[in-house]
Amino acid sequence: MNPFSVAGKLALVTGATRGIGLGAARALAISGAGVILVGRDLAELERAAIEFRQITSQVHVMAYDLSDTSGISEWFENLCTAAGVPEILVNSAGISRRGAAVDLSLDDWNAVMTLNSTAIFELSRAFARRLIREGRSGRIVNIASLMTAAARPGTSPYVASKGAVGQLTKALAVEWAQYGILVNAIAPGYIATDLNKSLIEDSKFDSWVKGRCPLGRWGTPDDIAWPVVFLASPAAKFITGQVIFVDGGWLATF
Repeated sequence: MNPFSVAGKLALVTGATRGIGLGAARALAISGAGVILVGRDLAELERAAIEFRQITSQVHVMAYDLSDTSGISEWFENLCTAAGVPEILVNSAGISRRGAAVDLSLDDWNAVMTLNSTAIFELSRAFARRLIREGRSGRIVNIASLMTAAARPGTSPYVASKGAVGQLTKALAVEWAQYGILVNAIAPGYIATDLNKSLIEDSKFDSWVKGRCPLGRWGTPDDIAWPVVFLASPAAKFITGQVIFVDGGWLATF
């Protein structure tokens, strides 16, 4: 048996139409898993599914706006009926609202906190409830951030939400270990995604990132995707409650 294989598993990935979510879903599919692609835009999901159907025979698309947290539990149960019960959950959907803390609106704060942390809590417990009810084990991989441990000016809602993800990961890992549900997080450094497009196009900021990172570059979605597969695989069966920083050495230096 290949301990790094997820063959025969079904993985639900949020934020799966672009960036880290898309990369994680692709890596899981290449590694043998069926995938449930979740995002807000059905047309974008269908476009992503075209590629995935060349990789794996089990591909499902489920459009849902996870910021509607009150409907997540019912939506997840309907998803299980339509696509099957996933054993792997990757919580990758997220947003950011940048600006000085004194200027941001409360709506900005609430939007970021709701999608980046509350939705992860609600979807994760819907997932856990189903597995516990059926007596099955599972894996949850949350996408945290470099800002789970550090901060920059102008990012207060994002920093707070990702700090919450890191601590929530530990809390759920401790609570669900008895059921064989392992919960970990990957905390990416600066990754070249659509979310960071404006930063990448800022030549001064781009130079700062490359100069500050010991590996001298932005990360890519693939740099995050394969650690996600590892945490979802049998090779990581004694790892839970961890926040693993995949940041090119960023936090190791100053």
